[in-house]
Amino acid sequence: MRKFYASLAVAAALFTAGDLQAQCTTTNATSCVCAQNGQVDCDLLPDITISGWAVTNYMSGPTEYSQTGNGANDGRLRISGSTPNIGYGPFTVGAVQMWICGPDTFTDYAQAQTQCANPTQLIKQKIYHKNNNTMTYSERWAGGMTYHPSHGHMHVDDWGVFTLRTQDPNQPDPRQWPIVGSGAKVGFCLMDYGSCSTYNGHCRDANNNVLLNANFPNYNLGGGQYNCSPVEQGISSGWTDIYSENLDGMWIDIPPGTCNGNYYIVIEIDPHNVFLEADETNNWVAVPFTLTNQVPSGQFQANISASGATTLCAGEPLTLTATSGVSYQWSNGATAQAINVTQSGTYTCTVTSQCGVDASDPIVVSFTNTSNAPTATGDVVCAGNVANLSVSGTGDFQWYDAASGGTLLGTGTTFATPALMATTDYYVERVETTPGLTYNLGPANGAIGTGANHTTNTRYLIFDAMRDFTLKSVWVEAASANNRTIELRNSQGTVLQSTTVFVPAGGSRVTLNFPVTIGTNYQLGLGTNSATDLYRNAAGVTYPYTIANVASITNSSAGLTYYYFFYDWEIQEDDMVCTTPRAQVTATVSPGPSTSFTGLASTYTTVDPTVTLTGNPAGGVFSGPGISGNTFSPNLAGPGTHVITYTYTDALGCVGVSDVTTTVTLGVSILNGVFSVEPVLYPNPNNGQFVFAFSMDKAHDVKVGLFTLTGQQISVREMPAFSGSYQESFDLRDYAKGVYMIELSVDGQQYRTKLVYQ
Repeated sequence: MRKFYASLAVAAALFTAGDLQAQCTTTNATSCVCAQNGQVDCDLLPDITISGWAVTNYMSGPTEYSQTGNGANDGRLRISGSTPNIGYGPFTVGAVQMWICGPDTFTDYAQAQTQCANPTQLIKQKIYHKNNNTMTYSERWAGGMTYHPSHGHMHVDDWGVFTLRTQDPNQPDPRQWPIVGSGAKVGFCLMDYGSCSTYNGHCRDANNNVLLNANFPNYNLGGGQYNCSPVEQGISSGWTDIYSENLDGMWIDIPPGTCNGNYYIVIEIDPHNVFLEADETNNWVAVPFTLTNQVPSGQFQANISASGATTLCAGEPLTLTATSGVSYQWSNGATAQAINVTQSGTYTCTVTSQCGVDASDPIVVSFTNTSNAPTATGDVVCAGNVANLSVSGTGDFQWYDAASGGTLLGTGTTFATPALMATTDYYVERVETTPGLTYNLGPANGAIGTGANHTTNTRYLIFDAMRDFTLKSVWVEAASANNRTIELRNSQGTVLQSTTVFVPAGGSRVTLNFPVTIGTNYQLGLGTNSATDLYRNAAGVTYPYTIANVASITNSSAGLTYYYFFYDWEIQEDDMVCTTPRAQVTATVSPGPSTSFTGLASTYTTVDPTVTLTGNPAGGVFSGPGISGNTFSPNLAGPGTHVITYTYTDALGCVGVSDVTTTVTLGVSILNGVFSVEPVLYPNPNNGQFVFAFSMDKAHDVKVGLFTLTGQQISVREMPAFSGSYQESFDLRDYAKGVYMIELSVDGQQYRTKLVYQ
């Protein structure tokens, strides 16, 4: 850094500002000077710094506010920031026609706005390059900028981080000192606010020497005209950009209970090094500051604040933070300012601060015991059946199809699955709901002091919510009966909840049921078109009205002397709903028993003897044509192809089935082998239609008859001296279903076989 400014001073002696304005511009590099003497081919890099002198002196230096009585500025240390560019080139950023909303990138702004209200527009940084007399530039990605409606222009994102710290003598880097309070300027509108000569003292080198316009060999490179353009912004060489302490975001939050005393304001610009500069090490500054409006010496009080409700579900995060101090001693042995709590118990902290030592009041933390999954019982069923799952214990249970997330399938101690074809896992959790506590906040009524019925509707109360709750109702006192519109607004006055209710004359309770989330500086007031004449106090008011770790009414729009309209707030915390880890429950689908049987040949004739069949496992049932118990009779089955089935049912009721096919032909032993093709009857059983066929090489007297079992003749065909092939189709569909007989006579020898019409 010192070497850098030695060359800068030499160059300044050789060139004047007037010369450079004509010969050193973003289009003409003739008189532009490189950082190293003698070079004529170089990048002209900017060098952004943060002015410690400006932090201390601009607008009379930082403004400290006490913790109460200052409205939105309660507990704030407002600061100004000046960011001179003391480099050889301009600090220039330009917008690209690309916008980001979450993970998505758009090239159309209107389309991006359909996804988020203020999409981030990507930007590139220009790096100007001198090559003798020629000036060119290159571009590099450099984050994004966002439109800020309250300002009406774009702000470069992630620009500055502000902290209030206590000095650590053993740590040379102030950025590593303990933090007391913090703030952040998430965006700057980069512009040429004024030159280094105009703001004498803002621009300084590494040795704290003041730099004026004449000290910059490339003074005004960039044009000195950068502003809050949505197309291009920047800071020219030898110029500074200033953000005054009264602008949005220019403050550090001082935690309640902070002691008066000596601290340091530490400001770091471009903390993520998004932008390319000549020197990345001079973007921070630490300046001393003495707090005088906080806790005086000897009056220190240690408190513990919780990050959320102190009655919560097992496994939920909870951080307890003690009042800022020098050292901490917790009841559980911890020595940090903040501790993460995972066990139920009573916690205290003794804080040693610059203004005394004090032990906090105890804070009780209670975790609901939902760390163990419930005990559940699965089921084993046959394929296609419903499994009945169950869980033991009392309470509310929920059944899911996944170990986490997933779809809620049912509730209760039992769950009947759909019909299952495969083994399936289900998951069950126990749900414990603890009703939220109810509190009353604020004065009970207007009797706390003198006051009057107010005739305007512009006044309101200011409050903080330390956890989510419902503002169920308030007490009001009206001079007349009328409709009133009551609004819940955020710190910027945007209406979050509104209701119009009839309020009778006198005192009455008004139901609101406004959901309130964690936040600060909420407003509770009347709508702009609402009737007025509600009572308000002008004396006897003692802010804040607080329920620890729940809510605090901190002020009114007219200051600490007044209390407007809404008394005895009825607040109900949200119900606490805790769930256990989920237990896995398996519905096992049995594949059913494996079955088989023996003893059945593949072919038979109708004259073959009955055979005995053996099933495995034993105890099943045989079925099919020709079956009687565990025997098969070919004659009873009759000619045709038959399926014989063995069915076995196990103890679960699951069924196993085995099928074996056999073919039965007419027995011809009594017919002395007269057939060249033996008689066949098919199909059998049948639907009333079947075929009977045979062939013989020599002539025989043949007769074929169809009869009922009682002997009633249905049809008969006589064929004297027949030889050759015979095939005839029969149709019994005009007859009743049942068992019939085919009678075949060859030269007076007769044979009958059954057929089944089903």
